[in-house]
Amino acid sequence: MKKTILILSTAFAVNLNAQNIFPVKLDNCKTDKFCLDCGDVKAGYDEQNFLQLQNELQESLNLKGLKGVIKFQMLVDSKGKACVLSHTDQSKNPITLKIIEKLNKLKNWSPAITAGKKEEKSSINLIFTINENKIKGNVERVDVKAFTKSFDRPANPEIFNKTYNYKNENLKNYKITSWNSKNSNLPNNMNDHIAIDKSGLIWLTADESLVTFDGKDFKNAEQNITDKGKFFSYYALASDNDNVKWVAATNNIYSFDNNKWKKYDPKEIGIDGVYEIINNPKTGEVFFCSDEGLTIFKNGEWSNINKSKIKEFPSDRVTFAKRDSKNRIWIGTFSGTVMIDENGKATNFENTSTVLKGKCITSMDEDENGNLYFTLYEFNSKEKGQINRNEGFAIRNTDGTFKQYTTENSGMPFNHTNCILYDKTDKVVWISTDRAGLIRYDLKDGWENYHNQNSDIPTSYISTMTFDEKGNLYLATRQGLVKIEKK
Repeated sequence: MKKTILILSTAFAVNLNAQNIFPVKLDNCKTDKFCLDCGDVKAGYDEQNFLQLQNELQESLNLKGLKGVIKFQMLVDSKGKACVLSHTDQSKNPITLKIIEKLNKLKNWSPAITAGKKEEKSSINLIFTINENKIKGNVERVDVKAFTKSFDRPANPEIFNKTYNYKNENLKNYKITSWNSKNSNLPNNMNDHIAIDKSGLIWLTADESLVTFDGKDFKNAEQNITDKGKFFSYYALASDNDNVKWVAATNNIYSFDNNKWKKYDPKEIGIDGVYEIINNPKTGEVFFCSDEGLTIFKNGEWSNINKSKIKEFPSDRVTFAKRDSKNRIWIGTFSGTVMIDENGKATNFENTSTVLKGKCITSMDEDENGNLYFTLYEFNSKEKGQINRNEGFAIRNTDGTFKQYTTENSGMPFNHTNCILYDKTDKVVWISTDRAGLIRYDLKDGWENYHNQNSDIPTSYISTMTFDEKGNLYLATRQGLVKIEKK
């Protein structure tokens, strides 16, 4: 009787920028951000080296009586190094472990190239077939559009807090409206970035597109000065005090002054891509968070803050930054959080005993009293592969003390948070998650959790959010645009 190893995965998770797509996830790769099988030239392996790998596997493995297929997701960097990110074999078969060992040692991978530039990191899929005592491997290219379309459905909530009773008594006070590709002319439901400009016009990324929304119709708003080529996407979005829109797209930073687009030369501004763009209304600064530190645009001038200038910087890889009302800059990096006070003195929270130690702040807001609210990312978790990590959000009180809120000590339904906003009208905070939907916390003891199984919010995957001038809350979700307004 023939033995069979695991053939295919039964579940996928999709995020075209940094996500494991197979069920068995490994922790030997740094996976902060990468693109899925992208590039004008796709990533790949050296044919001769890969053939040798196959021969070594053939000689060392006992394949008698075995038949099956195993898929591996490889992360390939710009220097030609690669590692196994995830795979389909949930049985921990020794053959799979041997293949992983060989793939992690394989050298001279070729990185993906977009518009003549090497992608920092991209993932490709390999498929190994075992049949008739032979093993054969090759690249299995991803049809990104078909792959994305297959996940155009609501994500049901995953509630990790099993002790809190969510009564959701305030849900009845809100009117929830959603727009998607079925009930409107929104071109795609995968919405990850949102901004509202001075005229009240909503700007929204829709998969690889950029659109505006005036409350009735969605209109194409993409840049028109660069050929999009085979692979083009938008990664960050903001509107500044002068009503200029800023976007980060494939290998370039663009701005739109409501008349024409402008593309910025990476050699002049020092960056060609970012993790986040943040407008600071009180100072007129626009922050660009990237692997080159924190780049600042103000009054037509560009400047940069990084580890070479401020030794307290944990890393140059800045994922978020924002000024508070005391003129302090709070900066989250992939190696920790740093704060630069109004006098230029920097504090690296890795050298403190606060709840920010071991955490990277990923969003921030402030109330009228000066209390600060942060979403947290645990960048070096002790428990590898854990989904509900030691994250949640934190409040910094005006006396300088911090308190962290998680599923362990509060009504948080899930600890991984995307965005936090303080609602000045209702004196509550709103928190978005990518698994448990939307959280409403009244800053006392009242926690509410809204998602697609108990409200008109169409999914539990909420990427980010923002308020308009009237205090209405808009959500960018993986099932379209959502508006929440008081009745």
